[in-house]
Amino acid sequence: MLAVKNVTKRYGRHVVIDTASLSLAAGEVLCLTGPSGIGKTTLLEIIAGTISPDGGVVQTSGKVSLLFQDNALIPWLNAAANVRYILPSAMPTTRMEVCAKKWLGRFGLEEEQFPAAMSGGMLRRLALARTFAAACPLILLDEPFAFLDEDWQRVVAEEIASHASFGGGVLIASHTATPLGWNCLEDISCKIIKISLSPIRLDM
Repeated sequence: MLAVKNVTKRYGRHVVIDTASLSLAAGEVLCLTGPSGIGKTTLLEIIAGTISPDGGVVQTSGKVSLLFQDNALIPWLNAAANVRYILPSAMPTTRMEVCAKKWLGRFGLEEEQFPAAMSGGMLRRLALARTFAAACPLILLDEPFAFLDEDWQRVVAEEIASHASFGGGVLIASHTATPLGWNCLEDISCKIIKISLSPIRLDM
């Protein structure tokens, strides 16, 4: 589902990723943990194709959905329109509306509310709703538990488990892997990789 081979990235003289190689199979969950600023976000954005590596190769089977660390919501669109925005343009309008309603309901959000009127936790939940609504085989989650209380973290963990149980792959970047110890994730393959040094060096 995902193969990252000898990826490198630097900004000027600053090396962010020395070399990174990893793989993710269908039905697997992989969590990269480590302190903020170590390069986890950069690696996820390279995999998603939003930034280019300086070297190496990224191979994915199917489309990729990315939860951005800063949410990347569209401020002039309401919650429902933010979700519909990422759905395939060929999808019938009625199906788009049903999909948006489903995922907003799952994350406790109102369809007509705008980002400017939302708290930090609500913004995070909207970004998560949009990410899962895309229904891509591979989901990349950058700090998915940030700004969420324990109950909402559990909802996120349940959706991660559900996605993997249907053969999807999930790659997480988080400063903590604690939520991955919950019972709802015990029945799926879950790997936790701790990154403690910068630049990133991974070989797995």
